[in-house]
Amino acid sequence: MDQKKEIQKTNHKIINSFSTGLQTKVKTSISIIEEAVTRYGYEGLSLSYNGGKDCLIILDLIHSIATGILPTNLTSPEKLKEIVLFYLKDEDDFEEIDEFVNTSLRIYDFRNYTKFETNSLKQGLIYILKESPKLQGIFIGTRVADLKGRKQPVFAPTNGDWPESIRISPIMEWNYADVWEYLLTKKVSYCELYDQGYSSLGLKSQTKQNPLLKQKNGEFLPAWVLSQKSSERDGRILSLSNSSTSSQIH
Repeated sequence: MDQKKEIQKTNHKIINSFSTGLQTKVKTSISIIEEAVTRYGYEGLSLSYNGGKDCLIILDLIHSIATGILPTNLTSPEKLKEIVLFYLKDEDDFEEIDEFVNTSLRIYDFRNYTKFETNSLKQGLIYILKESPKLQGIFIGTRVADLKGRKQPVFAPTNGDWPESIRISPIMEWNYADVWEYLLTKKVSYCELYDQGYSSLGLKSQTKQNPLLKQKNGEFLPAWVLSQKSSERDGRILSLSNSSTSSQIH
């Protein structure tokens, strides 16, 4: 069997390991990433990566496309590894998140990476666009659950006094169960806090373990055990209504 057929066989094996519903969503996410490359070119794309489970999936999808693990119609998918990753670091971040970001960057070997000392996505965009003026599209981990009924297209232009760019949400239609099916089935390494009862991560002072995961003995079950999808953010102390201005970790 030649190398191309072997890669195709591996691609199908990975895709088929997911449930039918997730297979469809993964293929849609791949198509969104491909469309982003068509629109803006590799040099015009970046990823807001803060180590949370949602942006981790986007990082893994991009890496899997770039390395031939997942199927793609891109002619030079390896160039995806050249996109800019940026991390908005706040002094109130969990230490475990900071450690995981550094670890995952080594695992995925993305070298075009910048860290900014701010928790404001708006300020982060100002910084990154100043450093890389060719950037147009920013991959983010927003899902429908984050929008609280608001409508936002997958390719969403910034507005108001925000720096001009396009927010791209490849996993917009994924739900909580999809996220954990992908991570667990594909054996993707994730931040240890999710195994300690945190189902959603933000700033340390605004985040606690999900009370629905607490057992009678006081210990907490891992995040993926949570069955009530609507309760994913129950451990977040403050409202997520300011998600447009914060570098939400999820």
